[in-house]
Amino acid sequence: MSAATLFRHNDFREGRWRNGRGVSWDIASDRPGDVIDWRLAIARIDSDVPFSHYPGIDRIFTLIEGAGLSLDVAGAGVLPVPEPFVPIYFSGDADCTSTLVNGPCRALNLFLRRGVLGARVIIHDGGGATSVGHAGDTLLFVLRGSGRLGDAILGLEDAARINGPAQMVLTPDAALYEAHLLAPSA
Repeated sequence: MSAATLFRHNDFREGRWRNGRGVSWDIASDRPGDVIDWRLAIARIDSDVPFSHYPGIDRIFTLIEGAGLSLDVAGAGVLPVPEPFVPIYFSGDADCTSTLVNGPCRALNLFLRRGVLGARVIIHDGGGATSVGHAGDTLLFVLRGSGRLGDAILGLEDAARINGPAQMVLTPDAALYEAHLLAPSA
């Protein structure tokens, strides 16, 4: 593993959704601005609301807090999201409206430029030494608890970008989001 790039939750940049209907926090992206190959962000969902359109972008939506919701995605139907830490893949081109089950939620969103990058998300639930990463870039996000990556301690909602395989030691109560950034499938 080359050196990890760390993204501390206290440094996440707060902003508005592209459609102005909600609040988000940018964690990291491959470059500043709207034209990205990948971006990791948190969204707060306070009510039943349409999501922003992201033409040419695929999304991986993972509930991280709240009692659940459903996503009504044009062309894919209603996708129930009853519990945290289950990645849901859908097109950012599609009209999508969320319906809350019982109160506000927060979700982790990975945005990927279609035809440039894909991703495979793995959720680690439980502590101990865990192998993370792959031959390319990997994004990590601490969903619950904390962990040690090399000499760095990652607390709740801290993130990192690594290149290559690594070892992470998670606290017994930890849950970790791991996204391998991949060349698009043929």
